Amino acid sequence: MDIAPGAGGLTPAPAHVPAALVHDFDVYAPGPPEADLFEVYKALQDSAVPDIFWSRCNGGHWVAKRGDRVLEILKDHQRFSSRHAMVPKSRNSPGAAIPIQLDPPEHGEYRALLSHAFSIRNVGEMKDDIRAFTVELIDGLAARGGCDFVADFAQMFPIGVFLRLVDLPMAHRDALLTSVQRLIHPRPEDLAASPTQPLVDYLSPIVEARRARPGEDLISRLGQSEVFGRRLSFEEHLKMCVLLLVGGLDSVANTLGFFARFLADNPDHRRRLIAEPALIPRAVEELLRRFPTVAALCRTAVADVSFGGAPMREGDIVVCPTNQANFDDRLFPDPLRVDFDRRPNIASFGNGPHKCPGATLARTELALFIEEWLRRIPDFAVAPGAAVAFKPGINIAYRSLPLVWSVNGRAAA
Repeated sequence: MDIAPGAGGLTPAPAHVPAALVHDFDVYAPGPPEADLFEVYKALQDSAVPDIFWSRCNGGHWVAKRGDRVLEILKDHQRFSSRHAMVPKSRNSPGAAIPIQLDPPEHGEYRALLSHAFSIRNVGEMKDDIRAFTVELIDGLAARGGCDFVADFAQMFPIGVFLRLVDLPMAHRDALLTSVQRLIHPRPEDLAASPTQPLVDYLSPIVEARRARPGEDLISRLGQSEVFGRRLSFEEHLKMCVLLLVGGLDSVANTLGFFARFLADNPDHRRRLIAEPALIPRAVEELLRRFPTVAALCRTAVADVSFGGAPMREGDIVVCPTNQANFDDRLFPDPLRVDFDRRPNIASFGNGPHKCPGATLARTELALFIEEWLRRIPDFAVAPGAAVAFKPGINIAYRSLPLVWSVNGRAAA
């Protein structure tokens, strides 16, 4: 039975798990509020804890803490299924989320629809509009001399781009963001809830209407698409749109905060990008490597298997933090150091058949942010005395990020 912290404490380890492999690590609360969670995960990797260990938190599950193990599990869909997207198991919807909880070959039919929507060509056609929106938002902030970057930009820019893509009103942003945040960054009371139900309730009438009267938006285009030689059903269409909202309203917004904080704290790196704008795409890759926000990708053992010294049983969940691949010094020397001259092969978008189909759009948004922000606000810093706290969860984020800069030669108050 699944028992989450706050709803009964730790779940006793099952009989097949040796005591030496038990180490309690809560992916929803991995460290104290003031901790740098990336450093927490790196410390876990460098510790004497086994490379694959059992945590009694969130119903009980395995955790992989070395990069090669994480990458292998994510790639090997024959031994490790994607049928559970979250811990504890009870948080997962009764029907599979499409396509994130499907395995090949079925997964590929649905993924192809998203891969086409977010192809290099299609994103390239959107780039001018994305740039214009980026400039509009930054110009609105520049004269203020400061902002809460998370609320005023990170949760406005990529979310605004996404809402335009699916033709949903910006006025709905706050309510949708609240629903997604409770799924990705759950409080203890959220762990017993059905996390996607508010999004299902919101999207159901919209999906139904656009199937009947399609427009040019992504929701409409998905509804006219085919899988297995037939039109996508209403239920399949709805599940794909729920997943779109979750991805579109959280991932890039989280990443932007870490990019901005690093550039604020490191003027030499910032000035190099201003002097060498052609370096920005490589800088995006390195910053994605150093600040990988996805902390709790899950896979489920398809059958009994011994893997990395762990005696897994069919149905056991393995949590695979992508940061453990990016922080592994066997893959990246001095991994916590940012080096724009690296050419990293990053795990930030996952690995294997489920690698994020929206990666091209994310990279485009992140590069445009750096380019246009540094053009308009070249010198900025974290507000003096500001306490910048992390927000843990399936993805890692900042709760807020107060930034300040000079306006017309005068420092902001």
